[in-house]
Amino acid sequence: MSDSPNFLTYAQTAFDPFEERPFCAVDSLVFAWLSYLRLPGDMAELTNWQGLDVRELLRAECYQDMIGDLWDPEGSRALLEAVAASPRYRGVRVCGYRSVSDAETTEQFAAMTFRFPAGFSYLAFRGTDSTIVGWKEDFNMAFRCPVPAQESAARYVDEAADAIDGPLLCGGHSKGGNLAVYGAAMCPDVARERIERAYSHDGPGFVEEFLSGNAFADLSGRIDKTLPRSSIFGMMFETQEDYAIVESTEFSLLQHNPFS
Repeated sequence: MSDSPNFLTYAQTAFDPFEERPFCAVDSLVFAWLSYLRLPGDMAELTNWQGLDVRELLRAECYQDMIGDLWDPEGSRALLEAVAASPRYRGVRVCGYRSVSDAETTEQFAAMTFRFPAGFSYLAFRGTDSTIVGWKEDFNMAFRCPVPAQESAARYVDEAADAIDGPLLCGGHSKGGNLAVYGAAMCPDVARERIERAYSHDGPGFVEEFLSGNAFADLSGRIDKTLPRSSIFGMMFETQEDYAIVESTEFSLLQHNPFS
């Protein structure tokens, strides 16, 4: 890992509470990345909406299953430990965990929700994982809308909005950013009204028909999209949401790794 400050350094050092400094795009990237964790699917507290304190995920015996095949296992573990130790994130509960990988329908979808003591919740959508299914679905996105994971994302936002109170934020990295924007736009109106921001971290864009629709127009002022300087993934389509450029210590394809 580089010596330049990144979102891991931020999680390790940003201690001010949300009352003093509101949730921002770097907080979003922290929790978007945590959605890559493969949580134990047999823990009811993680799949229902009451949830489990995020510190409960610090179980050494679960690390191999949770982070063993992620892009950056060491960085991911350090990030989880930083979140668990941080006064900014103290008391955050993780809940609503869903994970689907279906080769027949070409769907790779996973999401989890983080409930913050300050009263808001962040719906985190996992990006493309290491499965062939996930990559195939990504390529389908170039000419199909919706793909199955996008439909699942819209259902997930609706289910979360139904189950929990308070303002909603949603976001994701890579394909997860696309799912966050799609889910926030295409969920029922009553749920969409509660979404304060939808964050896309180097997420692919959308086909023209979606971007010209009313649901996207309604959400567009609340989308926060960031791309590294020579983004490949986030520029996968001609048409884009508005976006901001962030610096990266890596080049070309490696900029897609947020630890840069």
